[in-house]
Amino acid sequence: MKKNFFLVFITTGAFITLLSCSKQELPEETTQEGPNTTMATSTTSSSTFNLGVNGHPLGPESYTSVPAKEQIALLKKLGMKSYRFDVTTTLSNGKMHAENYFTPLKYAAAEAGIVLVPMLYARGLDFNMKMSEAYNQGRWVAELFAQRYKNDFHYYNIGNELENLFILPLKSGTSSSHYDLKKFNIALHYLWGMNDGIKAKDPTAKTIINACWLHTAYIKMLENKGLKFDIIGWQWYDYMERSAKSSYGINDISTYLTSRFSKPIWFTEVGYKNNNNSTKESDRKAFFDSFMAKVAKNPRVKGAFIYELFDEPEKNHVHESYYGIIKWYTPYTQYKPTAYASAILQ
Repeated sequence: MKKNFFLVFITTGAFITLLSCSKQELPEETTQEGPNTTMATSTTSSSTFNLGVNGHPLGPESYTSVPAKEQIALLKKLGMKSYRFDVTTTLSNGKMHAENYFTPLKYAAAEAGIVLVPMLYARGLDFNMKMSEAYNQGRWVAELFAQRYKNDFHYYNIGNELENLFILPLKSGTSSSHYDLKKFNIALHYLWGMNDGIKAKDPTAKTIINACWLHTAYIKMLENKGLKFDIIGWQWYDYMERSAKSSYGINDISTYLTSRFSKPIWFTEVGYKNNNNSTKESDRKAFFDSFMAKVAKNPRVKGAFIYELFDEPEKNHVHESYYGIIKWYTPYTQYKPTAYASAILQ
């Protein structure tokens, strides 16, 4: 079976990365450190729920070996509406690295009606900066990017789980005392600059700032300081789901978040750890099915992005290589859908 197996199947059968808690083990914590778990509930379906997927179409080979048009066709067949991907830029002019891969991607996405959501890395962030320097650096990076690509994007995810760079060891993240506040203020000003820079060049743009696990105080501190971003992004994985329930009695992270914040919530990464490709696909499917059913009933949750489209076996890393809902069985010429991806197509 060749690289287009997935399309044949359809015809015949019917995020340099920052430290990320998304793919790290959770620290050992005591329930005394945990949050108040009083939660609001909701049973109203959201008519605007946006199912998306993460990918790395600007690299590595597990993605670049698949033409952009074919990637977008896969999303369309899967019923996905959006494609989130990470972007590193050149500091001098805001140009994407590997822009040659982006150009066909944007045309294919536009033709198919797929929304592209860039996750813009915090280039040049340094915690030894003054706050004014951090603001200027963030604004420089984001303003150049938005000036160059404002016709291609409406949503911009600025930074990725920056709180993981200054959360204190063995803390849940539910209190401001759980963070290095000096570093927080540098990150705050950098993000403030990014937000201002994007909106200076793209005034109608919507900005997303994300966090993970139970790091709610980080987002609350950003809001309390007056940073006017638009959407809260959240990263959530299967082992977080289990730990939140067993340690803190949190059965639904979406209602936990919407009881604490007024902004729309996007789950910018939802994944299932698959160490050494050892996980049963039925278990992953069950997790995705259960999670998506819960968040789709919460009208304040506007989207969820599965992590990720393709496996990345070239990473050769126990935690990073096998998150894909499409698996390579002959890298990088033959692939097939997992149980979850197959089920969506029925």
